[in-house]
Amino acid sequence: MPKKYYVVKRGHHAGVYYSWSDCQKEVTGFPGAIYKGFATQAEAEAWYGKPIAPPPKAAAHAAIPRKPAPTIETLEKKYPAYAEPMDISCISYDGKTERIILPETLIIYTDGSCLVNPNGPGGFAAVFLTADGSELLTLSGGEPASTNNRMELRAAYEALKLLDDGIRRTITFHTDSKYLQKAITNRWLYNWKRNGWLTAAKTPVSNQDLWKALDRVMTPHRLTFEWVKGHVGTKYNEMCDTLAKGEAMKFKKW
Repeated sequence: MPKKYYVVKRGHHAGVYYSWSDCQKEVTGFPGAIYKGFATQAEAEAWYGKPIAPPPKAAAHAAIPRKPAPTIETLEKKYPAYAEPMDISCISYDGKTERIILPETLIIYTDGSCLVNPNGPGGFAAVFLTADGSELLTLSGGEPASTNNRMELRAAYEALKLLDDGIRRTITFHTDSKYLQKAITNRWLYNWKRNGWLTAAKTPVSNQDLWKALDRVMTPHRLTFEWVKGHVGTKYNEMCDTLAKGEAMKFKKW
């Protein structure tokens, strides 16, 4: 229903208008223009002396469906992670297949990078070490459009997915992502899962596909997530950062 009715009895074009700007165009510059505004249709019709047609309806615009964002299941197939041995002794070859053999106790550094956050080229990386700090291998990959947080999560997910060999390991993760570290140590992930993947504010958890995937691969292991300050010269954090940025750069188009 219009907020006001403007009746033009004498003007460039007599009639009823539903905004002052439209009415003004019809009376400006017209000598002896006769017009008046009314709050109700009944008042306008009484003064106009004839019924008033309802205002034209605005043309309905069909909503353009948004293309759903690809899930980790799609992304890991299209943009897989690649492992690169730093110590060839962790590779076993039986003449047909190479297998990665890793100890039961590990230290893993992870990092993620996004050149333009959000929706810019992203990269992730992990460095695997023995309990005494000996280098084992690196793992890295990237995507053409992601976010910093998604790349941090994918780094941890891909690292644990590589360990899907039935062995229950003790693993200490080092990450400069408080988003990842706090979700584990502060039991956010546990609470999200218990609450049907809703936050404490009852809103859907962001990056659900990755959190669910990470939760699955975490289950067999004894895990500790420690936060490390980024960009202060910590050797393996810097190595991960360099690898992750390098992977993101592969998708850069500018």
